[in-house]
Order: sequence, then structure tokens, then C-alpha cells
Amino acid sequence: MKLGFIGTGAISDAVIRGLLTSDYAADEIIVSRRGERFSTKLAADFDKVRIEEDNQAIIDQADMIFLAVRPQIAKDVLLNLSVLSDKKLVSLIATIPIEDMKAWLKTDARFDRAIPLPAVEHHSCVTAVYPGSPDVMALFEKLGGAVAANTIDAFDGYATGSALMATYFTLLESSAQWMVAHGSDYAGARRYLAALFSGLAENTNKSPDQSFAALVDGHSTAGGLNEQVAKTFEREQGCAAIHTALDEVFARVKAASSS
Repeated sequence: MKLGFIGTGAISDAVIRGLLTSDYAADEIIVSRRGERFSTKLAADFDKVRIEEDNQAIIDQADMIFLAVRPQIAKDVLLNLSVLSDKKLVSLIATIPIEDMKAWLKTDARFDRAIPLPAVEHHSCVTAVYPGSPDVMALFEKLGGAVAANTIDAFDGYATGSALMATYFTLLESSAQWMVAHGSDYAGARRYLAALFSGLAENTNKSPDQSFAALVDGHSTAGGLNEQVAKTFEREQGCAAIHTALDEVFARVKAASSS
């Protein structure tokens, strides 16, 4: 299998490094010069990576082509390219509908969209894929796992969920600063909280059949400290704030997809 990447930025870099440190059977990975800081380093680090100057040449030589340019320039980059129907396309471009990209590329080739996050480099991130072609799902399984979205709304929901990353770190930073105000040093508070949440994530991954609600019950006791904080979070409209934020991001994603 020959893979091609049009656009070589941080996400392409993470996907390629993850694949080439897994047992995925890639014969060659052809990357565009654009994003030279990443493409040059990839070619230096891996014998299977080759830089190609021309985007059409990447399409012509690769079996599966990844589109990974910024959405603001996607039309300009793709409009003068063409793709034969026997190729496989995977878009990593946010918000742009498959129908638009097919029109720009003048193709009816099989097309998926995916939302890989930086942790795919270390095979530790589940990637949402729409509609979820078997070979695309198998590729992302090598990078930590894959989940297929059956509808575009479900896929946009996964994209919206990924916007919680900064909120996670905001919660940790706020908690660390509270601990510092009560006598901890920042390094100690950071280490403690990072380990606490890492352990919770590990417990979650080891309990795939348990809902998050069941895990709440398993990590709190009636009248205990964990229950108190959870109830205060709900009382202070923490859950409502998260739902409002996700609703607003979802609306932004849908608006961008239709513009």
C-alpha cells in the first residue's frame, strides 16, 4: 500500500509517525513539500518517506491519498487536481463536506473523513471516521483505535467532542492553582493531578462496558467527598455550561460546513 499526503503539517506528521512505528503494511509514504519543516524531518527519519514536489504526482502514485491542508486554502489547492475513481481518499480537513471535495477533484472515488488527534503518533487516540470504510478503519486501528460515524451529524458530534481538550487542561490548571493557594508547590500539584487523571483514564479504558455514570458511582460513596464535589459541579451549572459550549461549537461546525 502506497500512501500519499497532500499537506504535511503537525497532524500528517503524527499520523505518519504512528503508522511507521506500528505494524501497518505501508510500502511507501509520499508527502508534499508544503510544510517543509515536517516533510524534511520525516524523510530524514524514515526510509519509507519520500518528498514529492507536485501534488498531482502524489495522487497518481499513491493508492490512498490523505488531504491535510487548512480548510481556508483547500479549494485553491484541490481545484486543479483530479483523482481517478479507483483511488481511496481520506480527508483530514475540518468542516469541508465530501461532496465539495469530490467536485473540486472531479472524482467519484471512495471518500472518508477522519479526525485524528496528535496522540495518534503514540498509538493512544481513537479516531472518528465517516462513513468508515473498512480499510480506513483498519489503518486508524493501528493508531489507537477507530470509531465509525454513521451520519454526518454524528461525525460533527465527534469533532465537537474533541473541542473539550482545552477545557480538560483548564480544569487541571484551576485545580492546581487552588492547591497552590492552600500551600502546595505548583510542580507537586501538577504531578499529583496528572497522575490522578491518568489513573482515571486507565481505569476507564479497562472498563469499556461501564457507562461514565456507572464509573461515577464506582468512584464515589454516599455522603463522601467525591460525591460532594460532583453535586456542587452540577448545582453550579457545570454540566449546563459544558452542554452550552458543545451546542455552540456544534452550530459553528455546521455553519462552517455549509458556507
